[in-house]
Amino acid sequence: PQALAAVAEKHGVEFQYGSPVTSVTLSGNRANGVMTDDGTHIPADVVVLNPDLVAANELLGRKPKRRLQYSPSCVVLHVGSTAKYSKIAHHNVHFGLAWNETFKQVIQRGELMSDPSLLVSNPTLTDPSLAPEGRQAYYILAPVPNLDKRPWGPADGRRYAGELVATLEARGYLDFGAGIELSHVVTPADWADEGCFAGTPFSLSHNLLQSGPFRPGNLVSGLENVVLVGAGTQPGIGVPMVLISGRLAAERITG
Repeated sequence: PQALAAVAEKHGVEFQYGSPVTSVTLSGNRANGVMTDDGTHIPADVVVLNPDLVAANELLGRKPKRRLQYSPSCVVLHVGSTAKYSKIAHHNVHFGLAWNETFKQVIQRGELMSDPSLLVSNPTLTDPSLAPEGRQAYYILAPVPNLDKRPWGPADGRRYAGELVATLEARGYLDFGAGIELSHVVTPADWADEGCFAGTPFSLSHNLLQSGPFRPGNLVSGLENVVLVGAGTQPGIGVPMVLISGRLAAERITG
């Protein structure tokens, strides 16, 4: 995010932080700006909306035209550690043996994976400056049900983080827990606090009716100058596709 912001500022973009937008102001079939929580109106020729579709509709004073299904969520464990592993890469995907069953647990039954599939990232392997000398940074991501399927209480995150550490140690990350000096766990409840509907950072699921041309488009029907970007619009989930959605939005704006 910082690198993208720096590039944008280099090209004349001005960021206004700490000013939550409460509504998009409309005049006929056009938006003329946004209203912030302190009552300030910021005029605009075009409004680009990046939040989840639920929040975008609220800002526009609309309701969704159809029921939308949201993706599973994830728990992310951030770790600062003394442990170093010579046989791993920057990104490592560790699949559980019961692949089909565990995704049924998450998606259909709202249960935690009994045999988790995990993403383990070790960014200091590529950029040692991200941690003090002799230390490593790790990022462990585990798919979990979203808040529509399973609630998350205050103690659930720390308890599940302990289970993830035990899983890593069983899969060859010896003494992973003993090496932890700093840690922070992010749960679906935290994603919800950040404005992610249903507590998932992955927005709409990629089922048949929410993929490709069936996914909500970048243009907002009935409004000439409001466009959508992000994981909830076309083309979909993931950093590369979200960046493409930004390019598509720019093309919609410039014609």
